[in-house]
Amino acid sequence: MLSYLPRRALARSAPSLRTLTSVSIARPIDAAENVKFETLSSSCQHLSSNPFLGRSLPMNGSRRLFASCSGFDHEKFTQDFLAEVQDVPVCTDPATSSQALRSLVKSKVLKFTDMSENPEKFFLAHRLLSTVGLGGFGIRFTVQFNLFAGSLVGLAGEEQLKMLDDIQEKGQLGCFLLTEMQAGVLSGLIVETTCEWDEASQEFVLHTPSDKAAKNWISQGYTAELGVVIADLRIKGKSHGPHAFHMRLRDDDGNLMPGIRIDDMGTKTVANDLDNARVWFDQVKLPKDALLNKFADIENDEYVQTTDERMRIEVIGQRLLTGRMAIAEAALLSCRVLHMRTEEYARQKVCNGLNGETSLYSMPQLKNVFDESYAELDRTIEFVSACEQRLNKCLSSGTIPDADLVDAISVCKIKAIEVSIARAHALRLEVGSYALMHKTGFELMDMLLCCKFAEGDSRILQMKLSRDRLKKVKKDGPFSTLLRALTGDFEAMAALNLARKLAPAGRDLAKMESAFNENWKDIYSLAEMVQDRHMNDQEGTPFAEDIVQRLMPAAVEYDLDWKDKVVATTSEKGEAVSA
Repeated sequence: MLSYLPRRALARSAPSLRTLTSVSIARPIDAAENVKFETLSSSCQHLSSNPFLGRSLPMNGSRRLFASCSGFDHEKFTQDFLAEVQDVPVCTDPATSSQALRSLVKSKVLKFTDMSENPEKFFLAHRLLSTVGLGGFGIRFTVQFNLFAGSLVGLAGEEQLKMLDDIQEKGQLGCFLLTEMQAGVLSGLIVETTCEWDEASQEFVLHTPSDKAAKNWISQGYTAELGVVIADLRIKGKSHGPHAFHMRLRDDDGNLMPGIRIDDMGTKTVANDLDNARVWFDQVKLPKDALLNKFADIENDEYVQTTDERMRIEVIGQRLLTGRMAIAEAALLSCRVLHMRTEEYARQKVCNGLNGETSLYSMPQLKNVFDESYAELDRTIEFVSACEQRLNKCLSSGTIPDADLVDAISVCKIKAIEVSIARAHALRLEVGSYALMHKTGFELMDMLLCCKFAEGDSRILQMKLSRDRLKKVKKDGPFSTLLRALTGDFEAMAALNLARKLAPAGRDLAKMESAFNENWKDIYSLAEMVQDRHMNDQEGTPFAEDIVQRLMPAAVEYDLDWKDKVVATTSEKGEAVSA
């Protein structure tokens, strides 16, 4: 079972955090031991005088020990990373935002290879960004370091891996081209883009067979000059399923490569500092080494497996797993710092009470929201943190996560987004017009919706959880499952009942669709039971660092003509050139 005490040190213990001189707060691990904190301003002296670095509290003993064992200096990395991204809040369009990322990439404060060599640092960087504000740059950042570079780290052969240093040195940007027009986040993973091996020319031909196969909502797809594209590999007319290919989208002058067409998706309700693109390929020629060949390659015009681990969608999907984890953490921390910022306001907001002046925070309904939010957010944070530690072991060893961890990561994303959206909404309902104001953090709430459907919509992940649970019923057999149900296993009972309802459809797709539509509530109900089991079975653990509120105002101005000034690439000398 989860074991935790809500961590409220940053937001719960005084009438005014800004004027607090000292406060006694229970440690989350040892509730009997109290620690006296100095003023917030003095407690962050170990970071920097730069206010962008936020207000921090000293780490408790258990976190400090964990941080010291993780292979890098948490405090130094925090200071260096936040210093590199301090200009992000003023980068209000894709042109300036992409340049900010180029600068961060070239700084090497976070390396592309940290995903495997220092995964704790990789996830910490995502969390740090979310404490500043969950905006479009956070998506741009994870596309670059997780989906694009991470795919190279995980799928490239030994010789191909050498390109990582060159890309980082030049500050080049990349994107991940997976989602298609008619296979979006609500459709599951379907790939109709083809990449045919041409024996005569000894190269690949990448093609979009129809508009429904156009790559869609590709984050950083307009400003990137590089990409990892997922396409159906075909050799001698035979499909070998989705494979990953590395390619150039633009040349050194920022012009699109032959056969490539890219359209911007348009203005959004939030995150307009991020470009999202639709991409078509018209018989685009790719060299033989474009195929990322850690797991598969072409030899003598034949498909060959290069390792004992065969190429399959689970292998390609490893970056979706790390992405789901990063998104879950970002959403949770973003929601928590929103509560911390709002509590600061509520504690100093004077209202008229029955017995004279009082604070907004003293209103019982608002206090109840804070109590429930901190408890639920902290419980989910500790579950996600524990799952991240399990995933980090796989990333460090280069192993594929087992089925239980894959499901647990799905639960991380589903629950993190569900809790964050629900608690942010509950808070918004109780603070009046403050929730409508700029610079409060509420202006970023639509980003939580982005988190819901990024890297696999929550509904799709829930369907996968139910599907996997039904597979277990088939594997264990109905009699064994029934015995578990009779001993009080409600999840087993629900799975058995759902299996009984779906069984008459057999393998008839029309009947299967009808059965799924008729029993959709039962499908999601079973998924929720699986989610609860994972959260109850996993012992929680806090993140190594304290959560610090560093929220910066989101942009209120947006340059609609940003494409006229976008910097699409860097030259061989690393100098910016316009597209």
